[in-house]
Amino acid sequence: MAKSSRAAATERAAQMRAEAARKDRQRKQVIAAVVAVVVIIIAVAVGSVIANRPAPAPAANGNSGAAALAKLTSIPAATFDAAAAPTPQQVPAKLDGASAIKVDGKPQVLYVGAEFCPFCAIERWPLIAALSRFGTFDGITETSSSSADTLPDTPTFSFLKATYSSDDVAFSSVETQDRDGKPLQTLEGDNAELFKKYNTQGSIPWINWGGTHATSGATVDGQAFEGKTYDQIITGILDPTSDLGKSVLPAANVMTAQLCAENGGKPTNVCTSSGVLAASALLKK
Repeated sequence: MAKSSRAAATERAAQMRAEAARKDRQRKQVIAAVVAVVVIIIAVAVGSVIANRPAPAPAANGNSGAAALAKLTSIPAATFDAAAAPTPQQVPAKLDGASAIKVDGKPQVLYVGAEFCPFCAIERWPLIAALSRFGTFDGITETSSSSADTLPDTPTFSFLKATYSSDDVAFSSVETQDRDGKPLQTLEGDNAELFKKYNTQGSIPWINWGGTHATSGATVDGQAFEGKTYDQIITGILDPTSDLGKSVLPAANVMTAQLCAENGGKPTNVCTSSGVLAASALLKK
């Protein structure tokens, strides 16, 4: 009888261990299933974020925008002087009844554009070149125009985070949208009123020179930029005989001449250079 009781107890103990093992397996299976579901949810969420984030600007077809910018902001005076004569279409238009606008005694240059805009993309090249003759930029970033517009993915720069320092010129910029067309910066105050009054169509790029003159649209040849990389663009600009050099350098000289007219001819070495003097003669016509 005692032996039978011990056998029964042993059997019950074995059953209890088996039941415990079964429950442990079930618990582990439940935990594994929960973990799998969590991993799937996280993967879906991450995938959704990646799929919906703005497309990054192409890396300039493998070329360095920083290297191109360094050359663009330090174009030799001799290269500007060897440029072709500007065309009348590159000359800023006089604004009827407009008053001079100065910031800390310096004429203000107001640029309004957008990162997606292909014509803004090409116009920034001569604008940066011209303004770099009067001062220095910091914080310019490389980008490209929209992939779904004219001159798609044109290598360029953005003024979104840029600052400008000069003793002779003040610069203000507004990049209204990113390269995907999403809002960035907003025109405000006097600059907004100026833009509305003298640019009723709201076209970009729009550049106001000292309050009294403005250019609307690009003043350089878009075809000369088509399909080119940063390296190819800056190499072309630095060659006054190339299609890019024949377009960008004269535009930069006209911009320089306009600023010299606005600020009383400073700095002298820039404003009395042969390329700028030739452009200045065109301004007077």
